[in-house]
Amino acid sequence: MELHGLGYLQSLRKGEFKTDEFDFFKQVFGDRPITVFDVGAHRGNTVRQFRDTLNCATLCAFEPNKDVFEVLTDQYGGDAAIRLFNTGVSNKAGQLLLNINKGEYTSSFLQSTTTGLSSDSQVQTTRQVMVPVVTLDEIAQEQQLKHIHILKLDIQGSEVNALKGAHALLSAGKIDLIYSEAYFIPQYIEQPLFTDIAALLAGYGYQLQDIYNPIYGKGRMAWCDAMFVRENFKL
Repeated sequence: MELHGLGYLQSLRKGEFKTDEFDFFKQVFGDRPITVFDVGAHRGNTVRQFRDTLNCATLCAFEPNKDVFEVLTDQYGGDAAIRLFNTGVSNKAGQLLLNINKGEYTSSFLQSTTTGLSSDSQVQTTRQVMVPVVTLDEIAQEQQLKHIHILKLDIQGSEVNALKGAHALLSAGKIDLIYSEAYFIPQYIEQPLFTDIAALLAGYGYQLQDIYNPIYGKGRMAWCDAMFVRENFKL
């Protein structure tokens, strides 16, 4: 028998002892050399976690905001395993208008809307810039990468378009795990939600593995990070 205080029980109830996403990645891939695409790398926090946790033979990081990209370059420009792209990712190559928001990490190709949550203050647009965008299919071909072990998406409502631009990779089963931010309450105008991402990926044979880092508001889940696994991929 073990006795624990109230703090322990509250943490247990909130799931704070649950294995996190990087523990899961390590459990799945161990020390095998892998390829990671970090789409929406921002200032490089997840780049650092991928690099420090896994054996990333190739890590492609995408960040369309030029000012933020300079920070990313300062940190990782000299790492031979990390390839940096000052571009957004979408369903077709070209240019898109990027809304730079008060909270840079909330910048999006979609216009902001209000939810009544505290996050509204961070999505106020301060300026707009045109930025280049590419598709994951063309980048994988251009970089001669035939397989992506982990695709991470954190692009403020543009996840579905990014996945549409990976049609060839998804159809061929060339992506093992997809780790994507997903909203339940729209923070942006015409933003695809969790159900839209899940439905699109189900069409390619991907199943939900788990939900990580849930954020709640208005008495329900507002957004989270969702892990999807290719159905014939052995965990």
